[in-house]
Amino acid sequence: MATLQQIAVAQSAFVNGDVICNLNKMDRLVRQCLSLHPKVRLIVFPELAATGYLLSPQAKDLAQLQTGEIYISMRETAIRNGVWIVYGYVERDEAGHVYNAIQMIDPSGGIAGNYRKIHLTPLEKSWFRPGSDLVAVRTDVGVVGLMICWDLAFPELARSLVLQGADLIAAPSAWETPYDSPFVRFGAARAIDNTVYVAACNHIGTSGELSFFGKSAIYAPDGATVCMAEENEERIVAADLDYEWRDEIKSTFFTMLADRRPDTYWGLMR
Repeated sequence: MATLQQIAVAQSAFVNGDVICNLNKMDRLVRQCLSLHPKVRLIVFPELAATGYLLSPQAKDLAQLQTGEIYISMRETAIRNGVWIVYGYVERDEAGHVYNAIQMIDPSGGIAGNYRKIHLTPLEKSWFRPGSDLVAVRTDVGVVGLMICWDLAFPELARSLVLQGADLIAAPSAWETPYDSPFVRFGAARAIDNTVYVAACNHIGTSGELSFFGKSAIYAPDGATVCMAEENEERIVAADLDYEWRDEIKSTFFTMLADRRPDTYWGLMR
C-alpha cells in the first residue's frame, strides 16, 4: 500500500424508488469525479443511494440480493472506470429478510464487502432487520471499515473496525435536518478517537418528511476536516490519505491506541 492515496465522496440527491435513475446518476458521478480528480481510487456514495432512502413498504419491493441488478450495474461502472465504489442499497437475503446495506465493489467488479447496518434508527426498525457482522475490507487504498450513518454515533463500532486494521472508515449516510451539528461532530470524533480517516457521505434533498443537508466530509486521523461539501449542493470532494503522516502522529501525540488499558474496563463494555 502506497503511503498516499486519494478518495472521494459524492454528495447528491437520489430518487425514491427509481433505481435506474439512481444507477445512471451514480455512473455519471463516477465519471465526473474521475474527470475532476483523476487520481481517485475509491468513491463513496450515500446510504441507500441506489434505491433512495425509503422508509415504507416500497423498500421491501425494491430489495435485491447481493448479486442482483443493482450490483450488476455498479459492477460495470467499477470495471469501466477502474475504481473501488461504496454505495447503499436495500438488500434481501435468501430467507426474505430486508436490510439497510452497503456494498463495496472492487475495480475488477467483484463484491469486496457487503455490510448490513448494525445500529438502526427508531424510524428504520419497522422496515429493516439489523445486521450483526463487522466488515473491514483490504484494498489497495488501505483497509476500509464499513459503517452506515447512525453507526457513527457508536464509538465501539469504529474502535472495533480499527482494531481489525482499518485505515479508513467509509460511512454512507442519510442524516437529516436539523441534526447537522451531531453529524459533523460524530464524524470528526470517530476519526480522532481512533487516529483513522473517516469518509462520511450524506444525501441532499428530501424523502417524505425528512430533509437532508449534505455536509459530506473526509476527516483526518487528528479529527481535522480535510474537505467538506457545502450544505444542500451536489458536490464531489476528494482528499489524499497520507498514511505515512498517520503513522507519525500515532507514534507521537496521538498514542491512544497503543496506550489503551482494556484490562481495566473491557468487562464494563457489555
